[in-house]
Amino acid sequence: MLMLTKRNRLSVSRKISNLLTEYFEPERTLQPAIQQFNSEKISQSPVVPRPCQWQVHSDPERFSRDFSFESRDRLRDFVHEVLLFEEDLNHHGEIRVSGKDVSISVYTHTINRITNLDKEYTRNIDNIYKDVLDFEY
Repeated sequence: MLMLTKRNRLSVSRKISNLLTEYFEPERTLQPAIQQFNSEKISQSPVVPRPCQWQVHSDPERFSRDFSFESRDRLRDFVHEVLLFEEDLNHHGEIRVSGKDVSISVYTHTINRITNLDKEYTRNIDNIYKDVLDFEY
């Protein structure tokens, strides 16, 4: 077992204290970078969060959302990715395709309500939609 002398304990204590100070007071070391970042971003328009586009319905309580695409190729990519995701999650929604539009409705059938699993489903479907639009794979 390693025995620390009083002097060594003080030295270790100071080092830990310095680390904690840097950790809990990062603005001292980051202040110039933060100021530069803020001055660059002030001229740009503020970021406005998008409202949730999933609607909640009753009888039964469920989420639904419509997705639109410029081409049937993007629509096909989206539906394909949704089907793969549903298999991985083992939770399936109702998917309707009409022209270049897709409607998805989802809820937990065993209790006829929305559960955390449905919330996870909607978050992932939103990510798939964004990926398909952004990356056009």
